[in-house]
Formats: sequence, structure tokens, C-alpha cells
Amino acid sequence: MKSKENTAAGRSEQNKKKKKKSTYSLFALAVIKTVVIIFISIGCTFAGILGGACLGYIKSADAITPDQLELTKLTSFIYDKDGAELTQIKGSENRVLVVHSEIPDNLRNAFIAIEDKNFYNHGGVDSKRFIKAAISYIIHFGDASFGGSTITQQLVKNITGNQDSTIKRKVQEAWQAMQLERNLSKDQILDNYMNRITTGSGCYGVQAAARKFFNKDVKDLSLAECASIAGVTKSPGYYDPTLSEGNKKNNKERQETILQAMLDQGKITQNEYNEAIGEELKIYKKDTDENVSSSNVQSYFVDYVLTQVQKDLMEKYNISGDAANIKIYNGGLKIYTTQDTKIQKVMNEEFTNIENFPANAKISNPDMQAQGAMLILDPYTGQIRGMYGAYGAKKGNFTLNRATSMKRQPGSSFKPIAVYGPAIDLGLITPATVVDDVPIYLDPQHPTTPYPKNSESTFKGLSTIRTGIKSSINVVAAKVFMDYLGADKSIEYLKKANIDRSKEGYVSMALGGLNEGVNPLLMSAAYVPFVNDGVYLEPISYTKVTDESGNVILDKTQAQQKNIVYKETTAFLMTSMMRDVVTAGTAASNGLGTVKNSAGKVIPTAGKTGTTNDNYDKWFVGFSPYYVGASWYGYNNPKSLKSSEYYQALKMWNKVMNRIHSDLEVKDFKQPDGIVKKSICIYSGKLPGKYCSQDPRGNAIRTEYFAKGTEPTDTCDVHVLAKVDTTSKDIYGRPLLATQYCPESAVQEKVFIQRPVPYLPKDTSLVSKILDWMYELPQGEYCTKHNASNVVGPPAGSVSTGSSEASHGNQGGTGIDSPLPPLQDDNGSDVIP
Repeated sequence: MKSKENTAAGRSEQNKKKKKKSTYSLFALAVIKTVVIIFISIGCTFAGILGGACLGYIKSADAITPDQLELTKLTSFIYDKDGAELTQIKGSENRVLVVHSEIPDNLRNAFIAIEDKNFYNHGGVDSKRFIKAAISYIIHFGDASFGGSTITQQLVKNITGNQDSTIKRKVQEAWQAMQLERNLSKDQILDNYMNRITTGSGCYGVQAAARKFFNKDVKDLSLAECASIAGVTKSPGYYDPTLSEGNKKNNKERQETILQAMLDQGKITQNEYNEAIGEELKIYKKDTDENVSSSNVQSYFVDYVLTQVQKDLMEKYNISGDAANIKIYNGGLKIYTTQDTKIQKVMNEEFTNIENFPANAKISNPDMQAQGAMLILDPYTGQIRGMYGAYGAKKGNFTLNRATSMKRQPGSSFKPIAVYGPAIDLGLITPATVVDDVPIYLDPQHPTTPYPKNSESTFKGLSTIRTGIKSSINVVAAKVFMDYLGADKSIEYLKKANIDRSKEGYVSMALGGLNEGVNPLLMSAAYVPFVNDGVYLEPISYTKVTDESGNVILDKTQAQQKNIVYKETTAFLMTSMMRDVVTAGTAASNGLGTVKNSAGKVIPTAGKTGTTNDNYDKWFVGFSPYYVGASWYGYNNPKSLKSSEYYQALKMWNKVMNRIHSDLEVKDFKQPDGIVKKSICIYSGKLPGKYCSQDPRGNAIRTEYFAKGTEPTDTCDVHVLAKVDTTSKDIYGRPLLATQYCPESAVQEKVFIQRPVPYLPKDTSLVSKILDWMYELPQGEYCTKHNASNVVGPPAGSVSTGSSEASHGNQGGTGIDSPLPPLQDDNGSDVIP
């Protein structure tokens, strides 16, 4: 019984335990169900909230527009006349657009392998990478980087510039990426991405990177170089190989990682991998001697080109200067200049050589140093081949360029374009026209003081125009201007050469004394017609400008101004006379007007010197059949030059021109049809007479060029044969005409000159300065010494002209290079004499 009771009791206890356990289980289950329900409810709520938020984020996101896809802030390029790159013009970013066909497959594959291996298989978002990134974000409470961006998403980030590490940005970025995938091809997305990525130090896009790292175009990159560039974008400050040796090592390690990924993904073969791994990366270091600018300082030529492109963009497209500059500095333009880099290099070297500016040897202050400037033009195209705007190395951008922007008096270098060229062209004078170089008085404020004066304070008397140009005689230029040409015609011709002097017109203008000065650019261009058959060509510094797509937006050669200034015969005659300047005139000193090639053969040249009042400025504008060059020498604050500096402008011209002609063949100036030669008397400008060869100074007969129809037909009446009494003198020491009472021993038959227009000196003290005065026949003055019976009369046939015709001819004169300042009234304003 007891055992039965114990058994029953045990069972009862077990039952109690089972019931208790079942109760706990049911409670636990209930709790779990409750928790699950709560979590599901919370999850659903959270999912609903998150889904609603995502929907809101998407609705508030802006789709990427076509305008946003367009690349801006592109680097512009400047090239020389042969297409070689001179420099790059960058705004805030260095970015060079590269088209799809120029991007090698290896570069595409390198980026895809390391950045987005499923690029061609997703629709903008890689779901697996995106989920992993999201979980990482939640686990790390928003502190972890996503790390799941596709190339398309990275492109969106580059376009929008949104770098926020938030769910909102990531959701919007994913949606925008999917929208891009619907509207663009994979190639378009990848190309845009590769043109936008940053590669460090303000460098953007793969083309700029290829140039920066390897000095190559992207199309020429090797596999190893492609992988190197693809590795930089992760962290340019760490992987840019140009920054340091440490960075170079980091870049190499990253490159090998990319190459391994390309191999693993089947984008390259084992052999290609091995070759790329073994290739030494030759990181480019810019050489300061290269043509491409290696610093932020632009050349004078580039400065000038940029100002011209800006001006032309403003005019053609009616935009502001700021808008034009944005186009230049951010538009990816290609500017094709006219610079001949060989010529420019010569000029750079000569103008930075202290030996050419000895006055600066002991002067360190640039404001006190002697300065110089020069410009070289191709006379047949008007294209500027080289320029330099100051002494010494250029130290800043858009500093004063004296070759194109200064305004200084040109002195006698102005005479050919303001006086002689126009007068020859109008048929008012010929090279043989004679002008009397004697004291004249053209200053109304000082009517008793000769003006203009010649530099040596002497007067040559009867002189041809050729002599007037050769010896740079101020009186001859002034007389031609006043008596033949006139101010209006002078101004008219200057305008044809793009020099506006409509507010001037004084005699001082004829001598280069201007209210507003000129520069080598204006002067060289004004001399172009003398070489180019009389045709003026606007000087241009570039030929065309294209946009980032290669479309021509400026064509300077089509818009270039062209004017016929002179007849072809005029151009030839002026050139002929200015050749005398360099062979026997003011530019002949020490052969400085002569140009030779490397074989020592002389290349014909012509030109004109210029000196301003008190020797403040020295000029030489000279030309060959190849180039026109204008050079200037002086000081910022004008001061009288030392005698040792008088030929510095000519010396600089000579040095530059000799070097740029070293490889050129001898070529003469072209003689056009319509030119004839005649023998003339250089003191009458007429056909030689009986006594011209017997002039007391030597044979006066020369061969001269004329435009057909302007050659002389009259015979010289300046030279006369007369009997004089050598013992009887006038007040100037000249022998008087003999009379019938003069003893035979005192009578001598000599050749004299007689002025067609007698000169009556206002100041007899100046007569001794007229160099031909001693050779003039004292007309009407007879011997007063031998007249004992007081019967005075001319012996029959005492004077003979040797000519059957009488002619008055024109006046003439000669002198030395010495331009004068403008005449001024008491208020300092120029006045017309």
C-alpha cells in the first residue's frame, strides 16, 4: 500500500512540475510573440517611415540636366605658328576635354576594375554593394563611409558637388544615377566621369593628368601609365606621383593593385600584366628651357594675344569683358598665334642680355634703368612673329608692353610715312626733286629763330629728296610738308596705315614731334606697305580661335584689315631711298644697318632712324625682303641719352635681324613695272647739263629711279660757267664776277651754282653754315677792285648756263637726323605755325 501511495504521490508531483513548466513555456511563447509582433510593428512602422522618407527624398531630388552634363572650367591652349604649344591658360581648374575615341580601353578598364567592376551590368546602383554599405552605415551609427558608390554615382556627386554623408544624399544620388543610366549610354557616363575626376593640384580629367604626370596625350598612354592615373583619384594628396618620392612609391603600389584587379577580371593577359608591372614609370618634370611656359608668368606675346582675343570676342559676340575672359580662361579654347618661336627666342635672349644694355650694369632700380622694345612683322601677312616689351626678364603678367602699348615720340622715323611716302605717291615730288636746305622760320612765336633746325646746325643747300631722307634733314621734310603736301593729305595717308592724327597737322608732326606718341607695333605696321607693294595689313597676333569642340569662333585672317596706301612704284622708290640710309646715311655707322646671313652674304635692308628732342628717344624702323622690325631705346622717365647710347636702338635691331636672317637666302626687293631710270643732276633734279660733271664738289650726275611719266625732261640750269676775279671778294668771301677791267692774271673761269629761287638770308651769321653757299654765283655782283676809271660793266659772255632752256626747278636741302618737339603756345598746346 505504501509503495502504491508513494508512486501516486510521485506522479502527482511530476504532473505538478509539468504543469508549471508548461505555464512558463506558454508565457515565454506569449512574450516572444508579443515581442515579435512589436518588432514587426516597429519594423513596419520604421519601414513605412523610411520608405516615406525615401520617397520624399526622391521627389525633392532634381534630375541631372543636360546643362549640368556639359563640362566647364576647361583649360585653354595657346600655340605658335607651327602648332607647337606655347602655354596653357587655366581658370580655377586645369581641365582638358578628351573625346571618347582618344581614351584607350586600358584606361577605361583600369577605372572599372578598381572603382566599379560591375559597371556594365547595373542600372546605376550596385544593389549588393549598396546594401552592404547601408548596413555598415547603421552598424557604425552613421560614422562609416558608404563605400558602395558606382562610377555613375560618383559622376552624380562630381556634377552636383554634394559631399554630405547622409541617407538623404545617398538616396537622391542613387535615384539620380538611375536616371542618368536611362538617358545616357555607358560610354557617355564613363567619358564624362573621366573628364571630371580630380587628379590633384587643381588638375582635373584624364587628359590633364596624362600631361601632368607623363607629358603625353591620353591616347598615347601605356597600360602601366593608365593604371597609375586610375590610382590617383582615391586620394590625390597621397597618390599624386609628382608631389614627392613617397607619393611616387604609394602610386606604384596602388598601380600594381589595379593591374592585379584587371588581371583577375580578365581585362588584361598575364603577359600584359607582367610587362606593365615591369615598366618604369617616368614621371614628367617640366624643363624651364622648354617652349611651353613653365611658370605663371606669361610672355609679352601671350599677354598681347589674350588682350586681342578678348577684344575680338567682345566685338563679335557683343559680350562684356568679364564674359570674354570667362570664355578664355574656362572655355577650353585653342588659340593659334602667329609667333615664330625661333624669332621670339632670339628676342628673349637679346633683351635679357645686359651686354646690350650696358647703361644698366650698375643700376638695380628698374624704374631708373634704360629700356628697350622691339617688334617683328611678316610684311606679306601682317602676322607678328615676335615682340619684347622691356629690358630684362619679365616678372609679371600684363605689365607694360612697350612694344605695343607705350606712346613715345618717333622722331625722324615718322618722315617716310607722314611726308615722303604720301608726296611721292601723289606725284608731288620725285626722288630727284631738289629742295633748298637753308634756314627757314616756321615758328610764329619766334619769327627770328630758325625752325626747324638740323641736328648739326648746318644746312646742305640744294639737295634731292633722296639726300634729304638719307641724311634725315629736318628742313627738307618741313618744306615738303608745307610747300608740297599739306597737313590734310599727310593725315589722310597716315589713317590708311592706321595712325590717326586728325587732331594734329602741325609742321612738327612731319618731323615726328607728336602730341600722342607711337610704339613699335604701329611703326612696323606703317612700314609694311614699303615691302608689300604699297598694301597695309593690320598686324595680327593670332590666326584663329576654336572652341572645345574644334569649331572656329574667331577667324582673324578673314577679319584682317587691308588698305592700299601707296602705288607699287611709290613703295619701290621709298625703299630705294631708305636703302641709302643703311648704306651711306644715318644708319650706316659701323655697318649697323647691314644684315648678313650665316654665310656672310648681305641681305638687302632699308629703314629710317629716329631721334627725339634732347636725345630722349632713339628709334630704328628697318626692313628686309623677309621682315619688318621696329626698335626703340630710352628711359621710363625721359632723359637725355649719353653719346654711348645713341646707337642702342639700331644695335638691338641689328643683332636681332642678323640672327633671324642667319638661315635665309639673299633676296632683293621686288621692282615693279612702271619704274624707269634717268641720269640727273643732283643739285637741280633735272637732266644733266654741260657743266654738271664739273661741279667744284665733284661730278654731280647720278642715276635715279622714277615712276614712269614723272622723270625730268628739262636740262639743268643750276650749274653755270662764269669768269670771276679771284682777288675781289664779296662779304661772304666768294669771288666776284670779272669785268673788262680785271687783269687777265686775276680772272678765272669756274663752274658755279645759281639757286633757281635766290636765298636772301635774314641772319647773315648763318650763311657760313650753308654748305653750298661758297659755290653759289654772286649774281649781279662785279669786281669793285679793278675800276680805276669808274666804268663798270659785265664783259660779254661772262656767264653761261650751258643750257638752251631756262627752268626754275624746285627748292631742296639736306641735313642730319634730329626731330624737333611740337611748337607750343603759352598754354602748352600745339599751334600751327
